[in-house]
Amino acid sequence: MLRPGEAAPARTFERGSFDVIAHARALGVDGVSLETCFLPPVAELDRPALLDAAGGLELVLAWGHPNGFEYGERADALGDLVAWLELAPAVGCRLVRCVAAGPSFRGRAPVAEQIAATVPPLRAAAARARELGVRLAVENHGDLRAAELRELIERAGDGALGVCLDTANALRVGDDPLEAAELLAPLTLMVHLKDVEPLTPGLDPVAGPASVPYGEGAVPVDEILATLARSGFDGLVCVELGQLGADADELAMVAAGVAWLRARSGAWHGT
Repeated sequence: MLRPGEAAPARTFERGSFDVIAHARALGVDGVSLETCFLPPVAELDRPALLDAAGGLELVLAWGHPNGFEYGERADALGDLVAWLELAPAVGCRLVRCVAAGPSFRGRAPVAEQIAATVPPLRAAAARARELGVRLAVENHGDLRAAELRELIERAGDGALGVCLDTANALRVGDDPLEAAELLAPLTLMVHLKDVEPLTPGLDPVAGPASVPYGEGAVPVDEILATLARSGFDGLVCVELGQLGADADELAMVAAGVAWLRARSGAWHGT
């Protein structure tokens, strides 16, 4: 799935998500988030093989790429998400990430109408998640600003709902990333930590700015994580990369991100 202006990767994962899991295990991390669009359909998924591959890793299923509910316009979205929610306990997954829409849907209609149309399917999904003992984290996916996402979750009104905070996506929609983190911290269940180049005029809204090593871009990642720690956040912080240059070494960048997090974690918790 290449975005506008993105070069094909120099190498591919021959075993798909199983290679992602293997790399995560080699890095000794606590968990890994898997995009459901890269997994087989629910009915065809080899659950024992997935559990065996994960070992002790916490699995998070990330549903909805690229456009999720499409602000309530996608007729089959709720059924598809519920199918993954119902699978989640069988693979030890306690948290499922979902999205309202994607960057290409932002601005197609007044945001108040988009939020209103997303509330019913999101509320229904949250109710099923709660029945299953699963939490549902809605990501700011280049579609909603932090205040808009908080409004959506509050209007859906279910305790199973929270936020997957994407630090770079906050920047992409015009939020100050640190202010977005402060606003969403009480609801945050998981973090997609990205640092990116500054926004430039004419940047494709779907592609977004290129990812850079933590601390070298336009996102105050250190301050954001300190803010979340002060709020009591104790969920997964996922190293995530967005747009990559043709010469980028994706696996090396992930490993460097994990090392950076390990080196800095004590500072956020005051140790």
